[in-house]
Amino acid sequence: MASGENRKRNRKRAGKDRSLWGSLFKKDDEPQEDFMRHSFFRQEEEEDTPRFSPYNALTLLWKKFNFWTTTAILLFLSFTAVLLILLINMWRPQDLKDIAGYTDNGTTRDLSALIRNANGHEISFTEAELNRYLRDTCRLRQTGIFSIIAKCQGVAIRIHDGYAEVVIDRIIGANIHQTTTVNLTFRRVIEHGRPRLQVDFNGGPPLLNNMPRGGSIGQVSVPQHHIRMLKPALETLVACYPDIVEQIELYGYCPEFSKSGGMEGRIRLVPYTFSTHQTL
Repeated sequence: MASGENRKRNRKRAGKDRSLWGSLFKKDDEPQEDFMRHSFFRQEEEEDTPRFSPYNALTLLWKKFNFWTTTAILLFLSFTAVLLILLINMWRPQDLKDIAGYTDNGTTRDLSALIRNANGHEISFTEAELNRYLRDTCRLRQTGIFSIIAKCQGVAIRIHDGYAEVVIDRIIGANIHQTTTVNLTFRRVIEHGRPRLQVDFNGGPPLLNNMPRGGSIGQVSVPQHHIRMLKPALETLVACYPDIVEQIELYGYCPEFSKSGGMEGRIRLVPYTFSTHQTL
Protein backbone atom coordinates (compact mmCIF):
# COMPACT_ATOMS: atom_id res chain seq x y z
CA MET A 1 0.00 0.00 0.00
CA ALA A 2 2.80 2.37 0.90
CA SER A 3 4.53 1.75 -2.40
CA GLY A 4 1.28 2.53 -4.31
CA GLU A 5 0.82 5.83 -2.50
CA ASN A 6 4.43 6.78 -3.26
CA ARG A 7 3.82 6.17 -6.98
CA LYS A 8 0.75 8.46 -6.95
CA ARG A 9 2.68 11.21 -5.20
CA ASN A 10 5.53 10.99 -7.71
CA ARG A 11 3.08 11.25 -10.66
CA LYS A 12 1.41 14.35 -9.15
CA ARG A 13 4.77 16.00 -8.48
CA ALA A 14 5.92 15.26 -12.05
CA GLY A 15 2.67 16.66 -13.42
CA LYS A 16 3.09 19.88 -11.41
CA ASP A 17 6.66 20.30 -12.63
CA ARG A 18 5.59 19.66 -16.24
CA SER A 19 2.71 22.11 -16.14
CA LEU A 20 4.84 24.82 -14.48
CA TRP A 21 7.74 24.74 -16.90
CA GLY A 22 5.49 23.93 -19.85
CA SER A 23 3.67 27.23 -19.35
CA LEU A 24 6.89 29.21 -19.68
CA PHE A 25 8.87 27.31 -22.29
CA LYS A 26 8.01 25.31 -25.37
CA LYS A 27 8.57 21.60 -25.24
CA ASP A 28 11.43 20.16 -27.21
CA ASP A 29 9.29 17.46 -28.78
CA GLU A 30 6.80 19.91 -30.35
CA PRO A 31 7.45 21.06 -33.96
CA GLN A 32 9.07 24.48 -34.25
CA GLU A 33 6.97 25.38 -37.29
CA ASP A 34 3.84 25.90 -35.14
CA PHE A 35 5.59 28.48 -32.97
CA MET A 36 7.14 30.32 -35.91
CA ARG A 37 3.86 30.32 -37.80
CA HIS A 38 2.09 32.32 -35.07
CA SER A 39 4.96 34.75 -34.49
CA PHE A 40 4.39 38.48 -35.03
CA PHE A 41 7.74 38.89 -36.79
CA ARG A 42 8.25 38.17 -40.51
CA GLN A 43 10.48 35.17 -40.97
CA GLU A 44 13.22 34.95 -43.57
CA GLU A 45 12.76 32.48 -46.42
CA GLU A 46 14.50 29.22 -46.01
CA GLU A 47 17.78 29.03 -47.79
CA ASP A 48 16.96 25.63 -49.25
CA THR A 49 14.02 27.02 -51.32
CA PRO A 50 15.11 26.91 -55.03
CA ARG A 51 14.83 30.18 -56.94
CA PHE A 52 13.49 30.42 -60.53
CA SER A 53 16.08 30.25 -63.29
CA PRO A 54 16.10 29.12 -66.93
CA TYR A 55 18.24 26.16 -65.97
CA ASN A 56 15.68 25.00 -63.38
CA ALA A 57 12.87 25.50 -65.89
CA LEU A 58 14.67 23.36 -68.48
CA THR A 59 15.39 20.72 -65.88
CA LEU A 60 11.72 20.63 -64.88
CA LEU A 61 10.69 20.43 -68.54
CA TRP A 62 13.09 17.58 -69.18
CA LYS A 63 11.66 15.69 -66.20
CA LYS A 64 8.13 16.16 -67.49
CA PHE A 65 8.90 15.07 -71.10
CA ASN A 66 10.87 11.95 -71.62
CA PHE A 67 13.14 11.29 -74.60
CA TRP A 68 10.52 9.66 -76.85
CA THR A 69 7.93 12.37 -76.23
CA THR A 70 10.42 15.11 -77.10
CA THR A 71 11.53 13.22 -80.21
CA ALA A 72 7.93 12.79 -81.38
CA ILE A 73 7.23 16.51 -80.93
CA LEU A 74 10.34 17.48 -82.88
CA LEU A 75 9.47 15.09 -85.70
CA PHE A 76 5.93 16.45 -85.87
CA LEU A 77 7.14 20.06 -86.02
CA SER A 78 9.71 19.19 -88.70
CA PHE A 79 7.11 17.36 -90.80
CA THR A 80 4.70 20.29 -90.51
CA ALA A 81 7.41 22.75 -91.56
CA VAL A 82 8.31 20.64 -94.61
CA LEU A 83 4.66 20.44 -95.70
CA LEU A 84 4.28 24.20 -95.31
CA ILE A 85 7.38 24.87 -97.44
CA LEU A 86 6.16 22.46 -100.14
CA LEU A 87 2.72 24.09 -100.19
CA ILE A 88 4.22 27.57 -100.58
CA ASN A 89 6.55 26.46 -103.40
CA MET A 90 3.67 24.77 -105.22
CA TRP A 91 2.02 28.16 -105.59
CA ARG A 92 5.21 29.89 -106.70
CA PRO A 93 5.20 29.91 -110.52
CA GLN A 94 8.23 29.14 -112.61
CA ASP A 95 10.06 31.92 -114.38
CA LEU A 96 9.04 31.56 -118.03
CA LYS A 97 11.40 34.21 -119.37
CA ASP A 98 13.97 31.57 -120.31
CA ILE A 99 11.52 29.90 -122.75
CA ALA A 100 12.37 31.18 -126.21
CA GLY A 101 9.42 32.46 -128.24
CA TYR A 102 6.84 32.42 -125.46
CA THR A 103 6.66 36.15 -124.77
CA ASP A 104 8.48 37.75 -127.72
CA ASN A 105 6.91 39.26 -130.84
CA GLY A 106 8.87 37.31 -133.44
CA THR A 107 7.40 36.05 -136.66
CA THR A 108 5.62 32.71 -136.68
CA ARG A 109 6.67 29.86 -138.92
CA ASP A 110 3.90 27.61 -140.22
CA LEU A 111 5.10 24.30 -138.83
CA SER A 112 2.03 22.43 -140.00
CA ALA A 113 2.76 23.32 -143.63
CA LEU A 114 6.47 22.57 -143.11
CA ILE A 115 5.76 19.04 -141.92
CA ARG A 116 3.15 18.44 -144.59
CA ASN A 117 5.46 19.55 -147.41
CA ALA A 118 8.42 17.56 -146.10
CA ASN A 119 6.98 14.31 -147.52
CA GLY A 120 8.75 12.14 -144.96
CA HIS A 121 12.08 13.98 -144.88
CA GLU A 122 13.77 14.95 -141.65
CA ILE A 123 12.66 18.31 -140.27
CA SER A 124 14.32 20.61 -137.77
CA PHE A 125 13.11 23.79 -136.04
CA THR A 126 13.97 25.77 -132.94
CA GLU A 127 12.32 26.14 -129.56
CA ALA A 128 11.31 29.73 -130.36
CA GLU A 129 9.63 28.71 -133.63
CA LEU A 130 7.65 26.01 -131.86
CA ASN A 131 6.48 28.30 -129.03
CA ARG A 132 5.46 31.09 -131.40
CA TYR A 133 3.42 28.58 -133.39
CA LEU A 134 1.71 27.34 -130.22
CA ARG A 135 1.10 30.93 -129.09
CA ASP A 136 -0.72 31.85 -132.31
CA THR A 137 -2.60 28.59 -132.96
CA CYS A 138 -3.35 26.98 -129.59
CA ARG A 139 -6.31 28.15 -127.52
CA LEU A 140 -6.60 26.11 -124.35
CA ARG A 141 -9.62 26.34 -122.08
CA GLN A 142 -9.86 25.35 -118.42
CA THR A 143 -12.53 22.74 -117.80
CA GLY A 144 -13.95 21.07 -114.73
CA ILE A 145 -14.65 22.60 -111.36
CA PHE A 146 -11.51 24.79 -111.55
CA SER A 147 -12.97 26.66 -114.52
CA ILE A 148 -14.87 28.83 -112.02
CA ILE A 149 -11.71 30.39 -110.60
CA ALA A 150 -8.99 29.58 -113.16
CA LYS A 151 -8.29 30.17 -116.83
CA CYS A 152 -5.48 29.00 -119.07
CA GLN A 153 -2.96 31.72 -119.95
CA GLY A 154 -0.90 29.72 -122.42
CA VAL A 155 1.23 26.69 -123.11
CA ALA A 156 4.94 26.53 -123.92
CA ILE A 157 7.64 23.93 -124.45
CA ARG A 158 11.07 24.18 -122.85
CA ILE A 159 13.69 22.08 -124.62
CA HIS A 160 16.28 20.10 -122.68
CA ASP A 161 18.93 17.70 -123.85
CA GLY A 162 17.03 14.48 -124.48
CA TYR A 163 13.54 15.52 -123.36
CA ALA A 164 10.97 18.31 -123.54
CA GLU A 165 9.12 20.09 -120.75
CA VAL A 166 5.53 21.12 -121.50
CA VAL A 167 4.57 24.14 -119.37
CA ILE A 168 0.92 24.98 -118.74
CA ASP A 169 0.51 28.54 -117.46
CA ARG A 170 -2.76 29.34 -115.67
CA ILE A 171 -4.19 32.36 -113.89
CA ILE A 172 -6.17 31.71 -110.72
CA GLY A 173 -8.42 34.44 -109.43
CA ALA A 174 -7.42 37.95 -110.50
CA ASN A 175 -3.69 37.72 -111.22
CA ILE A 176 -2.20 34.67 -109.46
CA HIS A 177 0.00 32.70 -111.85
CA GLN A 178 0.34 28.98 -111.36
CA THR A 179 2.48 26.75 -113.57
CA THR A 180 2.39 23.00 -114.09
CA THR A 181 4.97 21.15 -116.17
CA VAL A 182 5.15 17.68 -117.68
CA ASN A 183 8.42 16.09 -118.81
CA LEU A 184 8.12 14.08 -122.03
CA THR A 185 10.54 11.58 -123.54
CA PHE A 186 9.81 10.03 -126.95
CA ARG A 187 11.09 6.78 -128.40
CA ARG A 188 10.21 4.66 -131.38
CA VAL A 189 9.04 1.06 -130.96
CA ILE A 190 8.24 -1.47 -133.64
CA GLU A 191 4.94 -3.35 -133.38
CA HIS A 192 3.84 -5.82 -136.07
CA GLY A 193 6.51 -4.49 -138.40
CA ARG A 194 5.36 -0.89 -138.15
CA PRO A 195 6.90 1.96 -136.13
CA ARG A 196 4.95 3.45 -133.28
CA LEU A 197 5.76 6.48 -131.15
CA GLN A 198 5.85 5.83 -127.41
CA VAL A 199 5.67 8.69 -124.92
CA ASP A 200 7.03 8.44 -121.39
CA PHE A 201 6.18 10.96 -118.64
CA ASN A 202 9.70 11.46 -117.36
CA GLY A 203 12.89 13.37 -118.03
CA GLY A 204 15.83 14.92 -116.27
CA PRO A 205 17.68 13.72 -113.18
CA PRO A 206 15.66 11.31 -111.03
CA LEU A 207 14.25 12.22 -107.66
CA LEU A 208 15.93 10.65 -104.61
CA ASN A 209 18.42 8.97 -106.99
CA ASN A 210 15.96 6.34 -108.30
CA MET A 211 12.49 7.90 -108.69
CA PRO A 212 11.66 9.09 -112.25
CA ARG A 213 10.98 12.83 -112.45
CA GLY A 214 7.62 13.41 -114.12
CA GLY A 215 7.37 17.20 -113.96
CA SER A 216 6.60 19.88 -111.43
CA ILE A 217 3.79 21.81 -109.78
CA GLY A 218 4.98 25.34 -109.29
CA GLN A 219 8.59 24.92 -108.22
CA VAL A 220 8.15 21.50 -106.61
CA SER A 221 9.28 18.46 -108.60
CA VAL A 222 6.71 15.66 -108.88
CA PRO A 223 7.34 11.94 -109.46
CA GLN A 224 6.31 10.32 -112.73
CA HIS A 225 3.42 8.39 -111.18
CA HIS A 226 1.66 11.52 -109.87
CA ILE A 227 2.05 13.61 -113.04
CA ARG A 228 -0.07 11.18 -115.08
CA MET A 229 -3.16 13.04 -113.90
CA LEU A 230 -2.33 15.67 -116.55
CA LYS A 231 -2.59 13.15 -119.39
CA PRO A 232 -6.12 14.34 -120.42
CA ALA A 233 -4.83 17.90 -120.79
CA LEU A 234 -2.00 16.71 -123.07
CA GLU A 235 -4.42 14.64 -125.14
CA THR A 236 -6.55 17.76 -125.61
CA LEU A 237 -3.45 19.67 -126.75
CA VAL A 238 -2.53 16.97 -129.28
CA ALA A 239 -6.10 16.88 -130.60
CA CYS A 240 -5.74 20.53 -131.66
CA TYR A 241 -3.30 19.49 -134.43
CA PRO A 242 -4.76 16.45 -136.23
CA ASP A 243 -2.86 17.14 -139.48
CA ILE A 244 0.52 17.11 -137.69
CA VAL A 245 -0.38 13.91 -135.82
CA GLU A 246 -1.35 12.31 -139.14
CA GLN A 247 2.01 13.11 -140.73
CA ILE A 248 3.91 11.83 -137.68
CA GLU A 249 2.04 8.53 -137.75
CA LEU A 250 2.36 8.21 -141.54
CA TYR A 251 6.14 8.57 -141.72
CA GLY A 252 7.00 7.28 -138.25
CA TYR A 253 8.49 10.56 -137.06
CA CYS A 254 10.24 10.52 -133.69
CA PRO A 255 11.06 13.84 -131.97
CA GLU A 256 14.63 14.30 -130.77
CA PHE A 257 15.54 17.19 -128.46
CA SER A 258 18.93 18.77 -128.06
CA LYS A 259 20.33 21.75 -126.16
CA SER A 260 23.95 22.24 -125.24
CA GLY A 261 26.59 24.93 -124.84
CA GLY A 262 24.07 27.70 -124.13
CA MET A 263 22.55 27.32 -127.59
CA GLU A 264 18.83 27.53 -128.22
CA GLY A 265 16.95 24.28 -127.92
CA ARG A 266 16.18 22.45 -131.13
CA ILE A 267 13.70 19.76 -132.21
CA ARG A 268 14.36 17.23 -134.92
CA LEU A 269 11.59 15.10 -136.40
CA VAL A 270 13.39 11.98 -137.59
CA PRO A 271 11.38 9.63 -139.85
CA TYR A 272 11.60 5.88 -139.66
CA THR A 273 13.77 5.68 -142.83
CA PHE A 274 15.87 8.71 -141.92
CA SER A 275 19.07 7.37 -143.55
CA THR A 276 17.71 7.97 -147.06
CA HIS A 277 16.73 11.60 -146.50
CA GLN A 278 18.40 14.89 -145.70
CA THR A 279 17.46 17.64 -143.29
CA LEU A 280 15.29 20.42 -144.70
